[in-house]
Amino acid sequence: MHMEIYQYINNYTTDIIAILIIVISLLTLTTLLQFITILRLKKKYRSFTSLSSEINIEDVLINNQESIKNLMNDKMIIQDDIRKIYESLNKTFESVAMHKYDAFGGMGGKLSAVIVLINKNLDGFLLNSINTREGSHLYTKQIIRGKTEQALSKEEQDTIKMAIEQI
Repeated sequence: MHMEIYQYINNYTTDIIAILIIVISLLTLTTLLQFITILRLKKKYRSFTSLSSEINIEDVLINNQESIKNLMNDKMIIQDDIRKIYESLNKTFESVAMHKYDAFGGMGGKLSAVIVLINKNLDGFLLNSINTREGSHLYTKQIIRGKTEQALSKEEQDTIKMAIEQI
């Protein structure tokens, strides 16, 4: 059996040596590439740590961490402020409608007017200014969810409808 192995090696010596040379060449090339990669990493490391004489990297990281904490706190405050703004917006008047009319035909122009101000929830009020020969009268009515407790004139109903359609 030993003889067979020696004879096999003798017969294929050049082939075996060629294969070993190829394997060694590949290993050498891989080692060279790894060496180049390590040199590049060392260069980056040195450039990063070269600041350490002027700047303490640990302090920089701690300061950045503090800055991030402060930003997160600011973010929470801003989110709370935005929530409050949105809550306030629901209470602000979002629609204004006006309807001018002649309360007592023949008065010479549309001197009476209804003005409606409502928010998204259809809450608000209306002002009805009725102009007569003797003077002007101003009436107010509260609007809750698009309705009022008092009876409405046609002009008031039309103006509330116009205001709701604008939302």
